[in-house]
This record gives sequence, C-alpha cells and structure tokens, in this order.
Amino acid sequence: MKRKFSPSRARYIVSYVVFVFFGFLSTLTSWALAQSGQRMVLTFRTQGATKVISPYGPAGVSVKAEGYAYLIPGSQGKFTGTGDIYVTMDFDYKKTGTFSISQLKGEGPLEVVGETEGKYLRFYFKHQNIPCKGEIVVNAPAPMGTVKEPYEDNFDPHVVAPGENPGAKIELKDGATSTFSYGPKSFGGGVQIMSWRTDFTLDGAELWRVAIEGEEIDTTQSPIRNKKLQNKSKELPIAMQYEWKLIGEFALIGKGSARQYYEGQVFSANINPVILFDHWDLYRVEKMERSDDWDQEDLAGQPLGGKVSGSTVQLKWPEFDALERYVCIPKKSYLGKVPHRPNFESREFIGYISREKLPLVDGQVVTGGQSDWLKYKITLTKLD
Repeated sequence: MKRKFSPSRARYIVSYVVFVFFGFLSTLTSWALAQSGQRMVLTFRTQGATKVISPYGPAGVSVKAEGYAYLIPGSQGKFTGTGDIYVTMDFDYKKTGTFSISQLKGEGPLEVVGETEGKYLRFYFKHQNIPCKGEIVVNAPAPMGTVKEPYEDNFDPHVVAPGENPGAKIELKDGATSTFSYGPKSFGGGVQIMSWRTDFTLDGAELWRVAIEGEEIDTTQSPIRNKKLQNKSKELPIAMQYEWKLIGEFALIGKGSARQYYEGQVFSANINPVILFDHWDLYRVEKMERSDDWDQEDLAGQPLGGKVSGSTVQLKWPEFDALERYVCIPKKSYLGKVPHRPNFESREFIGYISREKLPLVDGQVVTGGQSDWLKYKITLTKLD
C-alpha cells in the first residue's frame, strides 16, 4: 500500500534535513580550527580553597594559579597539550605569634588530555607535583631567637580540571570561554576542598618568526694618541663594528585587531665584533679576555616581550651588553711602550629595534637606522 506524500510531511522532511545539515555545519565549523592543524592555546585562571581538620584545629590553604597549554589534535577526536602553570599558596591558620608560614610560589610543566564531544572539548589536567617554596619563621625564646627555615609543598594541577569523565568542558572554537567550578568535596585524612573555580579561554595561536640583520659602529672611543707618530694629527682612529644577526619566535592569540601578544623567545643570536683599524703595521691590537666576558649564547633562549596594537607588533628584546676590552701595543720601537686601552660597546642596537612597530604581514620587511653608524633590516614570517 502506497503512503500518500502530503505537503505537511514534505515540510517536515525539509525542515529535518535543514536542521541536520546546519547542525553538521555547526559541528564542522567548531572542528575547523582543530582539523586545520592550527595550534590552539588553552589559557586559564583558577582560585580555590582547601581545609584540613586536625587535632590542633582547622587550617586552610588558598590557592591561585594561572597558565596555558598548547593543544594539538590527534586521531579519533583525541587531544594532547603541554604548557606551564604558575601557583601561589597562602595558609590560613590560627595565629599564635610563635610561627608563621610565608606565601609559597611555584611553577612547573602542565599536561592536558582531552577528547571531542560533539562541538565541545572535554579535558583534564594530568596529576603532577608542582613544588611551591617559601619559608617558616619560628619565634623562639632566647638564645635561639627567630629562626627561618625553607618550606616546600606540592600542588597538583589535577584539581584545576579533574579527570573524572573528564571534568572540564569548553566549546571547540576560537575565542570560546567556559567556567568550571565545584565544591565542597571531601577526601581522606580530613582534607576538604571547600570551593574551586577556573575560567578557561581557548584561542587560536599564530606563530611568527622575526629575523634581524644589522650593524652598529662604536666610534666613541678616543683615538690612539702618540707624539712620536709621523702623521700630522699624531692620532690613529680606531673603532668597532658589531654585526648582529638575531632570530626570535613569538605567539599571538585572538583574531584581527583583537589579537594579543602571548609569549616569545630569542631563538638564536650571532654577534660578530670587527675592529676597524688601518694601521696594523704600527700597532698590534689584542682583545683582553676576562671571566665575565659576554657570550652570545647568553642571549639565545631569553624571553622576547611584545605588545600588539591594531595590526602591528612591537617587540621588546632583552637588554644585552656586548662590551669589548682591547689593548693596542706599539710595534715600532720609536713609538715607545705605552699601550692604548679602548673599551667598545654596542649600546644602541637593541634599543632601536625594540622601538619599531612591525606590521603583522607575512614577509614584511622593515629597515631603519641612524646616520651611517647604525642600520638594520627586520623580516617577519608567519609560521602558523
């Protein structure tokens, strides 16, 4: 028997198809960030309080923490992530004046495990011991007096996003926010979590590389002066040319004009000092080695600060003192034996490149400098 195909049934089928299609499209949109392989960053701020019941009375700990984790999509809707967490712990206890515990501070690695659930990401933080350090101050009678001892306690980031089910959830899209809270909750040994709240944000992360080539010439040092020189001025000019090559990498979160600077690091540094001197037949120039001499490896790995304004970024490069000490020794007997001791320095290069506001355009090249003694070229490359 054939069923009559009524207009109302037709409208129902069309509505159902539209609903399923746009539902699928919504899920697909949420997945777009993950499936494209673009790196995401999960940031969080958390605040909680615990209470311990002991024979000596109740005591509590207030905890504040913040951090981030870069999330990487895997197969079958799984996610993993690594990052860092920064923790402060304050103790609440009966004050007797006999002893006190300072605020504890700690930081350490963070691991995230997650899986998709429709258009959401459910996740938890793995168990980890984050050492938080401070000190205990004991006010004892004389002759001992006040004694300070180091004190350390561990924080487990698992309480921020527990692993049951797993415990935290956020929509899988750029710019999503969510709040996860729970409490009170009791554990063994008289430990209670009174309250816990965490605010999460999920952002797409843009990764950029900045490459800098340039030079700075230090002509501020006095020339070699010797009355026995056979030229009219009785002086020999000497200078230093510092050749700079820097590479940094940094991450932004957010989109368009709402992007924010997240973090950065100096990836590599190469600084080559070259003596500018035209009278090697008259003077021998030697570098004075010292135990506190700078090393370009001291600059590599340093944090690279920054600030985004509209569609530009201004990078704050770490301060670095490339001081060079030299001695110039006469080679001709008629010039005597009195040496000349110039100290050269690249003082302005870092400051100048830190002032530039760089357009956030892949392949952008910015040049600058000052007169004929300082010049640089900055190239931006978008990595992800």
